[in-house]
Amino acid sequence: MYEDTYGHLPEQLDAIGWLLARLPERAKVMDIGSGTGRPTADLITTAGHHVSGYDVSTTMVELARTQVPSAHFELADVRALPETPRQWDAITAFFPLLQMPRTDLDATLTRIADWLTPGGLFVFATVPFDVEDTEIQWMGQTIRATSYPAETYGRLLREAGLQVVHEQLSVFHPDFPGMGAEEHLFLYARKPGGPAVAAHALAGPYPLPEVYRGPHELSEQGWLGMEARFERHDITPVVEALARNNRVLDVGGGSGAVVKELGARVESVTTVEPHAAREESLRAVAALGVSVLPGRAEQLPVPDASVDGVVATWVLHYTDDPTRAVAEMARAVDRSHPEAKIVLVQGAPDNELIGLWNRVCAPLTGESPDHQGYLLTRAARVLAESGFEDISFTRARVDVVFPEEGAEAKAQAAAEVLAAFWNTGHPQLAQLREALLPALREHFAGGADRFNDGGVLLTARPRTML
Repeated sequence: MYEDTYGHLPEQLDAIGWLLARLPERAKVMDIGSGTGRPTADLITTAGHHVSGYDVSTTMVELARTQVPSAHFELADVRALPETPRQWDAITAFFPLLQMPRTDLDATLTRIADWLTPGGLFVFATVPFDVEDTEIQWMGQTIRATSYPAETYGRLLREAGLQVVHEQLSVFHPDFPGMGAEEHLFLYARKPGGPAVAAHALAGPYPLPEVYRGPHELSEQGWLGMEARFERHDITPVVEALARNNRVLDVGGGSGAVVKELGARVESVTTVEPHAAREESLRAVAALGVSVLPGRAEQLPVPDASVDGVVATWVLHYTDDPTRAVAEMARAVDRSHPEAKIVLVQGAPDNELIGLWNRVCAPLTGESPDHQGYLLTRAARVLAESGFEDISFTRARVDVVFPEEGAEAKAQAAAEVLAAFWNTGHPQLAQLREALLPALREHFAGGADRFNDGGVLLTARPRTML
């Protein structure tokens, strides 16, 4: 009867599908409250993984052993299971934790987090309501139930050290005499520290800083002076990477250069811009069908899984919290979409302008050196922990050109433009311009007319493993 009533929940099948798309080959999976073995253990073992199921009902365990002989089932209460830290690639728990005191429920969720390997996945479902040891009627029986309001479970998982990546409430109408509608809560979570992000030459130089230096300031005036001198070869690969996407979110629209190109190629584009002046100027791209929203990268004004692609070019070093900004981008992407991806552009390790700023401006202003590789590495780790494990780094060429006649004229123009771009409004702006001149004269003395302002294109996709 239980399998007939509860064995085909669409949300449970979706959760198992989400899990199967992210498990490593021949994963080790624990199924708490394994019931009849269907659909959970059956689907996961059929996909080639190892499942150990635990249930408190002798009848259920015997039935599961008969129906899913490829899995291993034991009669056991989850509270009595031995400690197995960092041994399980995934744990599933579909509605088994409704009949224990809240103290045991809290402890069980904490133990589950400990049992997962770094990067391990937890799929959990329950009936959320604010009761403890309360008598209820269920499938013709009187049982005692304990639960929490829906919003409490996400907090408990986060407090246990897990990252909640999906939270969904649904209503189920059991096809069983006398039973009314039930509210169900489904949560997907990941244990941080998952798939390791290997060091990449384009995310150097090494060693990386231990902490973020904090955001650079950016003014409209300083940006406009710089933008007129760009030769950008980073926009084409960004647009090509997103050409097959349907709904793209651009974070930090800036002057609109990237958004305009995307708007001409992609069905639906939305850009989020934190600065009021630029947000207003970006409204000119509305003719291309681009939606412009005010907002910050750390708190994107879009729903979960509402786009299939996100792009942020030269944005992270202007954010207060780049880790949170990248997590927000991951939140916004529908990872089930076949073209789901996040594209970021930050500075390359041999970027000449970043090197110049670090040598001359940072000591003068008392700021920490800039390190774009730290931001790329931090972003890659956050994305991997969020399920975007297919990560690549490629070069993206950008030049800043000074066509003035003569080395001295080029140096003077560069000092003016760069000081204003980096430090508009700084009380030592004049000193910064003067401090830059010796290095600029040396650079242009050899006949150069530009600086390498090259970037790195990080592309991250969810890795599908069948």
